[in-house]
Amino acid sequence: MLKKLRIKFTIIYILTTGIILGCLCAWYLYMSETQLKSQNGITFQNNINSIVYKLQSSKIIDNTWLSQMEAGNMLIIHIEDNRKPLLFKGAFKTGIKRELLIEKAQREALKKYNFDINIPPRSAIDVNSITFEIKGSENERYQAATVIIPSSDGWQSLTLIRDLSIQKSDMMYSRIMFFTAITVVMISLSAFGWWFSGRAIKPIDISRKQQTEFVASASHELRSPLAVLGVSVSALEICGTEDEKKKFLNTIKNECKRMSRLVDDLLLLASADSGTWSFQAGEVEPDTLIISIYESYEEIVKAKKQSLTLDIPMEQLPVIKGDFQRLRQALGCLLDNAVFYTQTGGKIILGACKTKRSLLIYVSDDGAGIPDEYKEKIFERFYRTDSSRSKKEHYGLGLSVSKEIIRMHRGKIYVRDTNGGGSTFFIELPCPWVG
Repeated sequence: MLKKLRIKFTIIYILTTGIILGCLCAWYLYMSETQLKSQNGITFQNNINSIVYKLQSSKIIDNTWLSQMEAGNMLIIHIEDNRKPLLFKGAFKTGIKRELLIEKAQREALKKYNFDINIPPRSAIDVNSITFEIKGSENERYQAATVIIPSSDGWQSLTLIRDLSIQKSDMMYSRIMFFTAITVVMISLSAFGWWFSGRAIKPIDISRKQQTEFVASASHELRSPLAVLGVSVSALEICGTEDEKKKFLNTIKNECKRMSRLVDDLLLLASADSGTWSFQAGEVEPDTLIISIYESYEEIVKAKKQSLTLDIPMEQLPVIKGDFQRLRQALGCLLDNAVFYTQTGGKIILGACKTKRSLLIYVSDDGAGIPDEYKEKIFERFYRTDSSRSKKEHYGLGLSVSKEIIRMHRGKIYVRDTNGGGSTFFIELPCPWVG
């Protein structure tokens, strides 16, 4: 499914970007061709003006000048004086005889524009001219002009033809470069789109895998107490003594509590993911919070023959804003882990201090410690570093719950090695916390 989604993203990206880029390139090509045609038109008009000026200012036209004019500008120049052609064979050669092109140009001028160079001009001053295009026998294009120039003894006519093959070659080169560029760009866009779409759906893929693993882990954790409940109920039905019944009833109650705790944690994490987690913000005194959780675990620690030390400064810690019960729950998860993973006779420290910009609460133990490669992963849901964590007392959700609670308070939670061995978990909360 994700592969199809990636293909769709790539196609949409290529089409969208390709259409926009193609339109821009097509506009640029159109503008460049329009500019090229305009420049050619200006150049051709300048050629007309140069020849007309030469005819008007000089009584004798030098064939050398005409040859240079033709060869340098790819022109065919035909001049008549009172309908008598100038004896000039021409210097620029085309695929068609120049006489045929000259005749075709004059015929097109007469047929389409009613411009006849054989009729004397009405004005003795004004120069009349028209410019148009003609095609050769093989559909090659030429730019043509016919001009009537009044003179003192009658009139002169000019038929000027310019080969457009260079213009056509330039335009063809531009189009080839355009399509080559578009092809290269589309290939590059395809490669980039495929890579980009892969990066875009990577979080989706990771989320899907995490969701699958989460559901599988939750199912696995629920299956164990359900199996115990099923066996206990079956045994309860056939047991004969009251002591046996009480034993199985206690087992059922304990498993129900375990399942209830697991379901509560799952609901809490689900509500955090969906953004519907209830959060009662208020003023929290860190001293009260820490002392209350300390008192709650005193008896638990004594029962395991461990020591719990309270380490808070003499001066009052600054009031923070947050949810007292949620923060107590987060600290409880850390103390649960410390008690569970610390050996008999071990030491646990619960403390807090004020830094420049935050309140730091920590739970330290002298247990086995956590390897560096696991320090980030232990906050993942259902993650367990070793087989000892597979015991049924812990599901691997406590640290995940603590992380979500601290995140809701815009704080950080992390773990460091304790000097001399063990682990120290830190909760860092903004001080004061702004909601």
